Amino acid sequence: MIKEKNPNFSTRWVKYDNYEIVKYDNEFYIQPSADSDYEIYNPFDYSKDLLVDFLLIGREARLSYSRSDIYCELLSTEKTFQDMVLDFVKKYGLVGDITYAPMNNTFVTEGKVYLQKPYHVQSISLEEYISPFFKSVNTIDFNKPLTQEDFLNLYGNNNPYLELGIDNIYGLAFSKKYSEKIAFIITYARLLYDVFSDTEKYLAEDNLDKKIIYANLVSDFRPFGIGFELDLKDKAILHWNFNSLKQAIELILALNETNDRKEVKICKHCGKPFIAKNLNAEYDTPSCRNVANVYKNRAKNKAD
Repeated sequence: MIKEKNPNFSTRWVKYDNYEIVKYDNEFYIQPSADSDYEIYNPFDYSKDLLVDFLLIGREARLSYSRSDIYCELLSTEKTFQDMVLDFVKKYGLVGDITYAPMNNTFVTEGKVYLQKPYHVQSISLEEYISPFFKSVNTIDFNKPLTQEDFLNLYGNNNPYLELGIDNIYGLAFSKKYSEKIAFIITYARLLYDVFSDTEKYLAEDNLDKKIIYANLVSDFRPFGIGFELDLKDKAILHWNFNSLKQAIELILALNETNDRKEVKICKHCGKPFIAKNLNAEYDTPSCRNVANVYKNRAKNKAD
């Protein structure tokens, strides 16, 4: 078993006990069921499983198509991928796309959203940005800044943001009327799998030129600010104020890849992410290990 003293992390996210796939404008979305109840939990309590489950979606998307995002739209129409994403969301909640990208955390009252692009900052209207996340809502005018009445309309009487004690904007992703496009979740999972896979290739590569290429491929991975607090058991706990589950997943991946005793690894035979039970594990199953050994012996015998 991998044994180490792990730091104590704390953040809070929301998941509902039931979600459904809905179709708007010939595109597939996931949203909480009308009769579902919410649960507040700490994603870091499930960090390894959360990361593996998300990377598995990305791996399947990578095996199906190349890096072009347009193909994730096609994958989102397939029941296999719909079920994979739905299973993930039922376990961990939606990924919080709506609060992930904006540079201005007051966009709902400003009426404009600023997005960081590679070489510039893009400004778009509130309606253009927010309406895709609330396809079922037709009683709010998203062409103007949201009012308190609008928030009450979106949140209803049973929204967890009140229990969390957070600003209105961060409660948007917890509304039962909030939905996320399946294709975007698949695209993001595939991106993170690429970062994971390329990082592992970088670490295993001896050729300096190739190592530099792999390093460049993952160089856009972004860091986040942190703080810490003391709990009642006299433990110092790192506390992360994320604006989305996406940020938490990115951090979990970053912590894993920068850890000399990493627990989430990639199978050297099939490329599957898995939770390693010991530090030297290289394969996710005995079958993959045996097949890899056969290939090694064949290559060795051929060389002899």
